[in-house]
Amino acid sequence: MTDNDQAILAAAEMSPRIARYSRTFDYLIVVIAAFLVWSVTHIHFLLFAGDWDFFIDWKDRQYWILITPIVSIMSAAAFQAIFWSLFRLPIGATASALLFLIGVWIVRYHSWEGMAYFPLSLVVPATGLVGAMALDCILVLSRSWVITAVFGGVIYGLSFFPTNWIYLAPYFQPAEHMGEMASVADIIGYVFPRSGTPEYIRIIERGTLRTFGDSANWVSAFFSAFVCIFAYSVFWLMGVAACTPKYIPVGYRFKELYGAKIDAGAV
Repeated sequence: MTDNDQAILAAAEMSPRIARYSRTFDYLIVVIAAFLVWSVTHIHFLLFAGDWDFFIDWKDRQYWILITPIVSIMSAAAFQAIFWSLFRLPIGATASALLFLIGVWIVRYHSWEGMAYFPLSLVVPATGLVGAMALDCILVLSRSWVITAVFGGVIYGLSFFPTNWIYLAPYFQPAEHMGEMASVADIIGYVFPRSGTPEYIRIIERGTLRTFGDSANWVSAFFSAFVCIFAYSVFWLMGVAACTPKYIPVGYRFKELYGAKIDAGAV
């Protein structure tokens, strides 16, 4: 143990044994916090945008591009506010998007390929990681959540479709199926039928993933970018409200448990 470590322990009134316990407790907190961030973002996404970002042939060119960024930026904004307000760490949006993406991949690999025998190419999840990194970069440069909401929200909404186009493009390739033009995603959907295809997706656009994207993609993307500004603002304020500290008095017995020195007059 260095002299600096000893000075820190003396100032904190902690013994080396208690310091090891405290460090182990910090590691446990990090693991638990990561699991909570993933679980909250995953449950939130399933409730508000679950069907829109599931099977590859359900990703239509209108509402998938509109709804998915709006829903995903909500949890990113809330956790960004928490990380920034409590710790001054500009990693909240990136951390939530990354943990969400890792968790979704684990769930879809285990549940859908491992248990339902669906190929991963059918259940590839969308990613908002690029937009989340843009949110954190704008926040650390501007130090203003308003500027982050305006510029970051627009970038988040507009970058969603181009960044996901990398893995979507092969499924847009035209293919012939029983004498009619279809896409590769449509054929995958025909081979692996599901019993729960939502009727509202069929009403919006039959065939869902069309061979030619046309201009509907960018109309939805620009409107999504506009709505992302307000969604970010609302959930940033909710995250700040969640950071309001509530202090609980700590008794001397609890302090003794962690090795703190107790004044004789306080007992």
